[in-house]
Amino acid sequence: MQDFIVLGIIPGTDYQLTFTFWLAVAGTLVVLPVLVRLWRRRYAFAAILLSLYVARLISRRRLLA
Repeated sequence: MQDFIVLGIIPGTDYQLTFTFWLAVAGTLVVLPVLVRLWRRRYAFAAILLSLYVARLISRRRLLA
């Protein structure tokens, strides 16, 4: 049984847990909290993007604010 765990083979299946799998799991666990925070603040983020767009529009058209 320990040989299967060390090799990354899940007993009773044909699945093998590779370094790429563990790298993807670790990356997901790191990125997931960031995505949750961004999702919760999506309206503030949209307002910032809109204000940047308006500022760019004003500067390109040389309109007086």
